[in-house]
Order: sequence, then C-alpha cells, then structure tokens
Amino acid sequence: MFRTISAAAVVLAFAAPALAGEKTDPRCSQYGEGFAYSVDTGMCIRVGGEFRADYGFGRQSGFGQHGAFGSTVKGRIDARGNSDLGPFRMVVEPTARKY
Repeated sequence: MFRTISAAAVVLAFAAPALAGEKTDPRCSQYGEGFAYSVDTGMCIRVGGEFRADYGFGRQSGFGQHGAFGSTVKGRIDARGNSDLGPFRMVVEPTARKY
C-alpha cells in the first residue's frame, strides 16, 4: 500500500498545474472536458477521484453482531500528449482500502 501512495504522490506532483484550472484549456480541447495543460510536462492532464465510506454488520461466533467501518479512496490521473512516436496516453488509478 505504501508503494501505491508513493506512486500517487509522484504523479500528483507532475499533475499539480492541472489542479489549478477548472475549465478545459484550449490546447487540450481535443481530449474532452476537464483537461488542463501542464507547462512542465507539455501534456494535457485531468485529475479526479472519489471517496467512499461504509458501515456494515457481520457475525462472529459467540459474540453476536459486530459492526465495522470501511473506506475506499480512488484517484484517477489521465495524461495525454504527443511524442516522437505518435499519440501518448498514461492513466494512473491508485486505490486504497481499509476494512
């Protein structure tokens, strides 16, 4: 799990310029809504994610019902651009769960 969080932190460091803009940059309009141009990487980047929290009951023998919380955090980073070999796309989707 530490590797997943570390990888997400590295990718987010490159995607930080995209976090500042809310609208699509004209240079990135061909990729769809929500992309922002990163001057540092020369790519169009879109960052998103979700958080989910759950509460459930389970049975343990001899103890009756037992309640527990669970949570899931998902991130998504979509980077697109052009390279010497043609179009380039990188998608990173780190996920962390705790039950």
